[in-house]
Amino acid sequence: MRIAVLGGGPGGLYFAALAKQLDAGHDITIWERNAADDTFGFGVVFSDETLGGIEHADLEIFAGMRREFARWDDIDVHFRGTTFTSGGHGFAAMSRKRLLAILQARCASLGVRILFGTEAPDAASLSADYDLVVAADGMNSATRGRFAGTFGPDLEQRRCRYIWLGTDLVFDAFKFYLLDTPAGIMQVHGYPYSDQASTFILEMHEDVWRRAGFGEMARLAAGLAPGQSDEASVEMIRGLCADVLGGHELFANNSRWTAFTTVRCQTWRHQNVVLLGDAAHTAHFSIGSGTKLAMEDALALAACLHEQPGADSALAAYEAERRPVVASTQRAAQASLEWFENIGQYADQDPHQFAFNIVTRSRRVTYDNLRLRDPEFVAGMDR
Repeated sequence: MRIAVLGGGPGGLYFAALAKQLDAGHDITIWERNAADDTFGFGVVFSDETLGGIEHADLEIFAGMRREFARWDDIDVHFRGTTFTSGGHGFAAMSRKRLLAILQARCASLGVRILFGTEAPDAASLSADYDLVVAADGMNSATRGRFAGTFGPDLEQRRCRYIWLGTDLVFDAFKFYLLDTPAGIMQVHGYPYSDQASTFILEMHEDVWRRAGFGEMARLAAGLAPGQSDEASVEMIRGLCADVLGGHELFANNSRWTAFTTVRCQTWRHQNVVLLGDAAHTAHFSIGSGTKLAMEDALALAACLHEQPGADSALAAYEAERRPVVASTQRAAQASLEWFENIGQYADQDPHQFAFNIVTRSRRVTYDNLRLRDPEFVAGMDR
């Protein structure tokens, strides 16, 4: 098959590598508008379950990833001068930049063409020239917009604002820091992604964001060029989070305030065009990584292409396999993001109760499940 892949992020690269590995006869071209070493973002998170699938699908990619992992089992909740630790959660993270380099090298070794710094041709013309068009072109997918009448997208913008940053403070667990400021409650989501750095996300309700003065800073930063960051906000955050950072540096990379948008589509297929990753669906970052979902999509799509007799049946099988999984993830993500939107309602809870609620907010981790993961934590809650 001749396959066009729109977008050289982890989902597009991983699909191309797996599809080419399964059938060397495929002619695969990836269009990526950024340069090979342009990377926006910091760390990406994987569950143990996802890593098992990656290991089974391509040992070479998995081996490259495994060398980079920062791993943790604990979630620490820092609230009102107390810290609660819940164990048994099993996650790994790595630098997005290193992940892209590993996937790019694997694609090159297999003979996949990657056109960096190149805008993709119109999806309709590619659809006529190629047997399959895989649109891995992100949350703002031009392909999804091009065929919106078929895909039926629903884009729901939520009420919190957040900014994605990095720090040279290497966390030893997944961290939630609750900041009780004059403007209202803010929360830090932090996790290590290497032995040198951690992801640092500051999130708050839009009302708190405006009262803190970030709305005006964001307005002034609206004209920034791609790659530039809202430095005024970052400097203010350094002060707000000084106790958390403990003298460590906070750094930015295309860092600006944004509101999370939940993307849902009625279908992910239009003739021989298929959506993958954030182009098809998004899930709030508080329950995991969009990269995780995109790479799971890529694995499923490559396997369906290999197992089914043609593109039509392969795309139908892909959507049938992935849609229930994504829907389940989005339900958990919705519960989690709504909990954080309403975090001000819980700020007066007893710290034990608050810690239990933040760990179980997505409803995927229940009281009984948590008792299996960490009996000591639950016994402390019971007492």
